[in-house]
Amino acid sequence: MKNLIAFVLLLSFLGCKKGNHSKKEIVTETKDTVIKEEVISLVNPLPTWHVDERCFLNGPVGSFDALAVKDPSIVYYEGKYHLFYTGRDKGTNGSWRMGYAKASSIKGLKTAERTYMGSVDAGSYFCAPQVFRFDGKDSWFLIFQSGKGATFSVSNDVADPASWTLGKAMGFSDGIDFWCIADNKNVYVFYSAQDGSHNIKSRQTSITDFPYSWSEAKVAVDDTFEAPHVYKNKADGNYYMMVEDLKDNRYFELWVSASLAGKWKKVSEKWASYHNLVDNADHWTDQVSHGEVVRSSNNQLMEVDNIDHCDVLIQGVKNGNYGDYGNIPYQLGLMRNY
Repeated sequence: MKNLIAFVLLLSFLGCKKGNHSKKEIVTETKDTVIKEEVISLVNPLPTWHVDERCFLNGPVGSFDALAVKDPSIVYYEGKYHLFYTGRDKGTNGSWRMGYAKASSIKGLKTAERTYMGSVDAGSYFCAPQVFRFDGKDSWFLIFQSGKGATFSVSNDVADPASWTLGKAMGFSDGIDFWCIADNKNVYVFYSAQDGSHNIKSRQTSITDFPYSWSEAKVAVDDTFEAPHVYKNKADGNYYMMVEDLKDNRYFELWVSASLAGKWKKVSEKWASYHNLVDNADHWTDQVSHGEVVRSSNNQLMEVDNIDHCDVLIQGVKNGNYGDYGNIPYQLGLMRNY
């Protein structure tokens, strides 16, 4: 009987010990989760931006980009800057179509030959490109918007504008300004919702399934406007979203998150606006609109060395009474916050 009682007491003790251990793990896991959501950013929320002269202008009369050039995406590869952009041919009943140019310097783009990218779409609406090389898939990707919704094209040679495949639908069409970025497991797409909500939405898929099999959309950021660009900042390990708003001209907000699937926290309402622009040359823009940070790598990780010490290629224009958005004669130029 004594042996039986001792055995029962031993089982009770072990059971209590196991229970306490599980509770401790839960607390630890909960604590870790909270820590991951607590992101600290030391980025300057209101830097001075030095604006260079325009580096890429509208094309000649009759060309696909005769009125405006906008929505730049740029990578540096094999000694050249490769620029993909949207061209506007005319105001009323005009088309939004993509173009390409390359040069050994960003300033050199001003005189570079430009090419209409007819291989990706034969229509009048394919625009807002993002370009990157996907390591592991051995291909360059163009992500853009078209009549198919979110669309992609691939190439083995970023320097050959005729090498891009005909665009294919990615499987959703509830937005514009699609932007992809990956971590070591998944690919995320951020984009501007077109339901009147002024939200930035996101979806995700596995690296294996990219560019298909996307999750349901969720709201990443609210009360803003369009053109989200998300980067991994190597200086602090955080992710930063540069997104355009228009409560006071057009300007860039800046948001931060510890992970691509995490919560986003606003760093600055007016990270880059006409209030903190300083002209290095002629005054050519009152707006800070749809831009691309010059990245430190050209792959799917979207890395920048330091968001506090960066160059951004923007579309800009002086304020004016242009009427319809399609009439605005945007041009491209570089600004830097150092």
